[in-house]
Amino acid sequence: MRAALPAMVGVIRWSSPLVDKVGGSWRRERIRQVTDTFYALLAISMMLVVVSLLVPVAERFRLPHSVLLALAGMGLGFLGSWLLSLDLRLGALSDAFVGLDKLEVGAESFLPLFLPPLLFTAGLNIEVRRLMDEISAVLLLAIVAVVVCIACVGGVVHYATGMDIIVCLLLGAVVSTTDPAAVIGIFRDVGAPRRLSILAEGESLLNDAVAIAAFGFFLGILVSRGEPDAMPAHASGVVVVFLREFLGGLLLGFVLARAAMMLLTRLGESEAAIASVTVALCYISFVVADRYVHVSGVVSTVMAALTIAAYGPTQLHPHQWASLRRLWEQLEFWASCLIFLLASMLAANVLVKITWLNGLAVAAVTVGAFLARGLVVFGMLPVLEKGKLVQPVDNRYKAILVWGGLRGAVTIVLAMVAAGNDRLPENVRDFVALSATLFVLVTLFVNATTLGFVMYLLGLDKLSRLELALRDRVLALSRANVRHQLEAVVRRRDARGGAAMTKPAMVDQPEIEAPPPELALDFAERVKVGLVTLCTREKELYLEQFEQQLLSRRMVALLATRADRLIDGVRDKGVAGYEEWLAGISRPDVGFRLALWLHRRLGVERFLTEELADRFEVLMVAQSILAELAIFNASSIADLLGGDAERELAAIIDRRQDAVDSAFKALSLQYPGYAESIRDRQLQRAAIRFETMEYNRRLSEGIISREVYDDLRERLAERRGALVKRPPLDLGLELAKMIERVPIFESLDHAAVVEVGKRLRAVVALPGEKIIRMGGPPDAMYFIAAGEVTVKAPTFEVALKEGDFVGEMGLVSDRPRSADVISNGYCHLLALYRRDFRALLDKRPAVRREIEAVAARRIAENEGKAAS
Repeated sequence: MRAALPAMVGVIRWSSPLVDKVGGSWRRERIRQVTDTFYALLAISMMLVVVSLLVPVAERFRLPHSVLLALAGMGLGFLGSWLLSLDLRLGALSDAFVGLDKLEVGAESFLPLFLPPLLFTAGLNIEVRRLMDEISAVLLLAIVAVVVCIACVGGVVHYATGMDIIVCLLLGAVVSTTDPAAVIGIFRDVGAPRRLSILAEGESLLNDAVAIAAFGFFLGILVSRGEPDAMPAHASGVVVVFLREFLGGLLLGFVLARAAMMLLTRLGESEAAIASVTVALCYISFVVADRYVHVSGVVSTVMAALTIAAYGPTQLHPHQWASLRRLWEQLEFWASCLIFLLASMLAANVLVKITWLNGLAVAAVTVGAFLARGLVVFGMLPVLEKGKLVQPVDNRYKAILVWGGLRGAVTIVLAMVAAGNDRLPENVRDFVALSATLFVLVTLFVNATTLGFVMYLLGLDKLSRLELALRDRVLALSRANVRHQLEAVVRRRDARGGAAMTKPAMVDQPEIEAPPPELALDFAERVKVGLVTLCTREKELYLEQFEQQLLSRRMVALLATRADRLIDGVRDKGVAGYEEWLAGISRPDVGFRLALWLHRRLGVERFLTEELADRFEVLMVAQSILAELAIFNASSIADLLGGDAERELAAIIDRRQDAVDSAFKALSLQYPGYAESIRDRQLQRAAIRFETMEYNRRLSEGIISREVYDDLRERLAERRGALVKRPPLDLGLELAKMIERVPIFESLDHAAVVEVGKRLRAVVALPGEKIIRMGGPPDAMYFIAAGEVTVKAPTFEVALKEGDFVGEMGLVSDRPRSADVISNGYCHLLALYRRDFRALLDKRPAVRREIEAVAARRIAENEGKAAS
């Protein structure tokens, strides 16, 4: 290869005499550059091999991978310095260390090269819907905790070392980022609620953005001391600049990500093209924000990643999304590993420069950082718990959150950026970089290596009594089933061979006498275990239907998130948590209320129709899922948890099925045309799935060729594509059907129905909503198209159902309302407002006679009840 380098360079030789004079030196420089490039590639290859070999070592000794990376980096740094000083020639190994020495990526390149993929991967892996559930706690840990950490670290370090307070605050900003990998791994291993992992992931991502913005803020203040024109003159100007960059970064990241999503959905099946666009988005959102729009590139990248995480799973095919996630995990692995190795190698070279001031600073940083984290987790988080803004967190998990506040790649990047900023005084650069790097090593070598011991002290390394009983029961049942299957195999074999029956021996598999579940666990514990099992199975069924393309991407994101919330609720509170979840989803959420307000006040139908269509699809999917859960409960729960637990779980499923069936029946009665469209769509999806299975079977059996199979699949893809878009729900068409179901209008022809429909407004009443308030003004009357309401007066209570109407007495008599009218569930009404009341009655004498007769009868009845 070395011999070929001159020839490679000589290809671009010029024939000009001037060039010939300088060509020799120019060619030598080019040869040197190409040689250095090859050495650098060799060095990078060596580092990738090292970081890969450390993965099984970390798993074997149950240590965080970053700990071994730091040790390996320092080892490579010391070894490289020793080899270069001795000028030993060991072939490729020496050349690799020469490449490491040449591979001096400037500190100014650390931020744009390594930081965007780290931030983008963190944002891409977050479940945005779950993040919004825990947003109060996440914002507390991400924003308030960063501010508290900067203040505590800055104050303690300033007091201990006497360094300038702004320098100490800059150091606080550098070390306020956290690496959640170790904590998330522990939460996963001990079966902690999923929301705790979301909490750790969201905290790490958002506090990275806040900390880096604060880092830039304090760095700008320090630079402005030497360059007065670099920063605004007044503190208010500094704050305005900070807010502009932060909010501008949010907006730019969102806009760029939405544009990227529009492009991604038009790239077909090409996973490589989709991955390339996201890589471009990662760096474009950072560079454009930082260099051209002059807003926060970090915030822009984080927002772009969160936007892709929110829309990607619902707009990309499952295998495309999974492939994209794998790509970014690989990029993040390379970026974080190379950062740790390079930073640790630099640390090895500067360890000899450590003074007592650096040691004192590291001790002060450690005290300040963990003091701040403890204050937030144990002091501020309980306030949110008492305010019911977040679900309670076990104190043992809080302790893990505090002790597991490790620092990682982002802190190293910021330290390197500070070290390479020539506009800072040299003593400030060395102080911040050394102190931050040493603090990272402290968290890795002390906190990370002792997390297992902390788990032991907190009792998180042992299975609970419930888990032990369940483990023994599963093991006993599994061994018994295996033994029965082996006996059946032996019987069939001996019967074919005519030999005497032999008894199978299960080597190293002794029988386990596990007590029945009712002896090891009480009834409530067994029901709780069963509910968790059913809820986990429910989520799996949603994902299976999505893989079979029976569920839309939007629906699976919604339903899987709901299932995660349900699992957490059951783990926390058992049956009570399950019932609370059911009550929660039966109540209209903020989005539904907002859509309802827009429809009632402004006549905007789009958002309400989307909400109602979602409700249709959710109820239909729930019907099929609950039917499968009932079968799963009957076949798998009884022998594991006992017959009484299985019967209780069956009763819980039955109650939920009744509620779902009732809600779907009511909604179908209100919108029969749309209900039929949704059913047809589901059946067509099922037919396509069955056809796909049949074609796969024919192909595997060799009955059809690959060409025929591809043609059939293309036809199926066209049919499947036609079903992607949900059928529209037209409230105007459904309004006419509602009017026809009201007895008072049933004699009208179509033209008359259309005319009446122009004066009526469809109204959706929420469960428990007061449609009419006693003593209120008589502004409208209501025809009940579907549902049921209760009329509550001081002396009586009456239930009215579909076809009835209410509120007419006030319009006829022009008196204030004499009773409350309350919706007993989701109720669809036809509102006739006062201004249209007289006009309708004048045009429709038959309707007038009917309404006035009913009003007169009800007034007389009310007066008679009042007199009695």
